[in-house]
Amino acid sequence: MSNKLKIKWTKPLPKNLELASAASMEIINFKITFYDEKDVEVVTSFVYTDTKAKSILGKGANTAERSIRGEPSVVFSEMNKSITIEKDIFMAQWLAAKALFHKKTPFHKAGNETFYNNINNYGMTPKRFAATAGVESSVLFRELKGQRKLSLDKAIHYAKALSCDPVDLLFEPQNCKFYGTVDLFNMNEAGNEDYWQGQIKPPPPPPKDKLKTSMKTGFKIGTFDLSDEIVRVPRDIYRPEIKAILIDSLGSYLHNHFAYYYRADNAAATPENKLVVVGRAIPELEELGMDTMQYFFGVLKIEQGKQKILNPEPTAEKRIICTGPFIFISPVVSLVRRGSMKKNYEYFQSISQAEEIRSAEDNITKTQVQVYKALKDELKKIKINMNDMNYMTTKQKKELKNKLNFENIYKKLDDSIPDYIKKKVG
Repeated sequence: MSNKLKIKWTKPLPKNLELASAASMEIINFKITFYDEKDVEVVTSFVYTDTKAKSILGKGANTAERSIRGEPSVVFSEMNKSITIEKDIFMAQWLAAKALFHKKTPFHKAGNETFYNNINNYGMTPKRFAATAGVESSVLFRELKGQRKLSLDKAIHYAKALSCDPVDLLFEPQNCKFYGTVDLFNMNEAGNEDYWQGQIKPPPPPPKDKLKTSMKTGFKIGTFDLSDEIVRVPRDIYRPEIKAILIDSLGSYLHNHFAYYYRADNAAATPENKLVVVGRAIPELEELGMDTMQYFFGVLKIEQGKQKILNPEPTAEKRIICTGPFIFISPVVSLVRRGSMKKNYEYFQSISQAEEIRSAEDNITKTQVQVYKALKDELKKIKINMNDMNYMTTKQKKELKNKLNFENIYKKLDDSIPDYIKKKVG
């Protein structure tokens, strides 16, 4: 498709709708479909005041739908201009839809979304960026619109001005599908099935923190199927077969962590005493035409030739989650706290302070080495071994402390480090 947008109201507003009502429309949902690399459609659903309406939303409210279709970078820019408070919801759904479209192949060159967001958020503006990076406004405009691709050298140059990783400007993030959740304390029900402690169950409905409520109708804004939610994967552990489960167990030290593992159809490798995800067959269920596999998360233990999965939460009442034999045993390759890979203002602030942070860390190390050497030399003079310092009297320790003047050395170090850097070094 060309860069020209195709905008149409698939469910238009009534012709007699008052201008004031049209202006007060609220977005209640987005539906985003990538047809190919250069063709995406965003269908936006609105709710508006209509005193004559008797719709499923209730009296006094009705809905309209608008479709915007075209080249992804142009559609993305158009949507960002036309929405305000729903930008976070739109961005989450855009990235999820894009990742689902890309899931068949592992590596993709980045679109303009990350570049666009970094310049328009986190304390940066296009005007400030143009001045910092030394780029002409006309060139920046074409790059923001996705009409001009970033080279490797330019991405590195821009990353310095934006205080971000150039990889984020060049490549799409690595993702995998959210496979399910696990509770280490309680039994849970999903559908018509019961799930035991440590048993992996299907993804839950959307959490409340991802929804907003319309002031007009009480409808949820931005609802979407969490089973299609995309989970970010650290690049150093990514493989196409990687999967992720969420430990949803309030009170556990593992609560709100994603556990990543590679699906393996064998149980030959036995990583005993390690966190694993296992699968076992239930022959009785096959006769009923049900799923014959159950999946569990925990610590693998082998006793007297028998496989067991132990609860990794030490305070849980149920200690043995399940017993084998298991069809597959997959070691957990990483645990990552939910949201920790999300870029926020603090991330960009720290990147911009990299030189100050490294300098402060170097000064701390040099001071510690200096103090240790001075202490060792002084102890050698008075013929006391470092290991025998505990036997020194309080008076001897005080005299040693005054002679070496450690307080002034550390005060000088402390005064040389700005307060905003002290929080980030130790």
